[in-house]
Amino acid sequence: MAQQWTVGEVSLWLGENELADYQQVFVDNEIDGSTLLQMTERMSERLFPKVKDQVKFLSAVEKLKDGRQHKEKHTVSALQPMFNCKVQFPPAVLTALTNKDAALKSPTKNRLKNMLIQALFDHLSNETMYPSHVQYVELLRTVLLSFPFLKESYGSGYDALHESLRNKFKKERRPLVDVEEIEKMRHKYSVPNSGRKRSSDIQPCILLKKTKDINPLDDGEDERSTDQHVSVIKQECQKTRPNVDVIRTHLRKIQKYRTHYILQHTTEEVLREFPCLTIPVVLLEEASMLLKTDVDKKVIRGFSMLAAKLVSIAPNSNLKSLCLKSVDESQTDTERKGQMVNTAVLLLPSIFKENASHLFVINKDPHSPIPTIVLSSSDGKPLSDSTEVNVQMDGQKMILDSGEMDISLAMGIVFSLYHVYNVAYPSELKKTFCFLEAFVLNLGTLTTPVPVAVQRVANALNIS
Repeated sequence: MAQQWTVGEVSLWLGENELADYQQVFVDNEIDGSTLLQMTERMSERLFPKVKDQVKFLSAVEKLKDGRQHKEKHTVSALQPMFNCKVQFPPAVLTALTNKDAALKSPTKNRLKNMLIQALFDHLSNETMYPSHVQYVELLRTVLLSFPFLKESYGSGYDALHESLRNKFKKERRPLVDVEEIEKMRHKYSVPNSGRKRSSDIQPCILLKKTKDINPLDDGEDERSTDQHVSVIKQECQKTRPNVDVIRTHLRKIQKYRTHYILQHTTEEVLREFPCLTIPVVLLEEASMLLKTDVDKKVIRGFSMLAAKLVSIAPNSNLKSLCLKSVDESQTDTERKGQMVNTAVLLLPSIFKENASHLFVINKDPHSPIPTIVLSSSDGKPLSDSTEVNVQMDGQKMILDSGEMDISLAMGIVFSLYHVYNVAYPSELKKTFCFLEAFVLNLGTLTTPVPVAVQRVANALNIS
């Protein structure tokens, strides 16, 4: 019955009665079936500036009340005039929406779904790079009003779309380190879930660790108070959204104990004792504290400045071709910039003729226990939108991805793992990491002296 119509169904009814130009007005005024049937002639004057349209509307309402018109023509074409003023969809997406293409509701990533999310991102990012919950909800509800077949069978009906769009904003914000709004709010959006990791049969990295003689207890702390700090950290990490400030407070008080524990135990044991080290912001801060510099920011900024030059001097290869193809397919300048940074990270070992498999692998497990970026791609392309990114060490996932993980962040995580866990660089990547230290993170010469091959690359890039 018309009395029970939603706002979307009223909009459809307007389209059926040649009043599609007023669909958006009715949506903005939240006119549902009940409101429609109670509208007076005076009310309609406010919505229809043309007398002809007002007469047409009142006549249609009378027929509706008399039960002489009640058609169910809920088609995408009737809704399209209302939606065109909201989001500009690419032709391929419009066709898929019109045909109710199942790929748009697929639980896995695909080209059409990525294009849909990109269009929604482009629309919302014109207002802000940090949309509020209300802004997300208003946009997605409008989408479902126009294309009800997209509605999910659980939750609010748009939970998956909401999560995908939020993750898209996170990824797009990462390269924008010089934007003040983003710099201030990065920590607010960078805290993922935490959890326990699986055991591994791979020989642990503790065998590669450099040894240090460290007093296991911090100043002002004894065994009992140290245990209490560890207990509070573990309890906080069991929460769905751990409070990083609470974790930071207790970590500061047991820095010596934590460093000693890491040196004396396997990675699996360390993660059981300090599960907070699986949180990216915590791990990155640990490394930043040790190295007296912001590792994550330096990695992004350094590669952003050098990416184009690094890619240009990297030798030709199938990997380079695949990466550059993804760069060329980027739909926005921001996406292109991020893809160039990711390309530079992956091609860096090849510039020094070193074994890249010790830095990253694609669709397989690492062959050594050292920190390694693991890329899982259904199409074999390292920079595909469907590629999942994680980091493993000792056969364990070191970070639980919340949707914000990309290759540049993974590079920062890998570098941090080497220093936080005090693991020696593998000989197969010594030049690569020396270049990272000296010319990307500007840490000076932690590895001295700088190899001639590394200095030559720096000279070719006109950096010092």
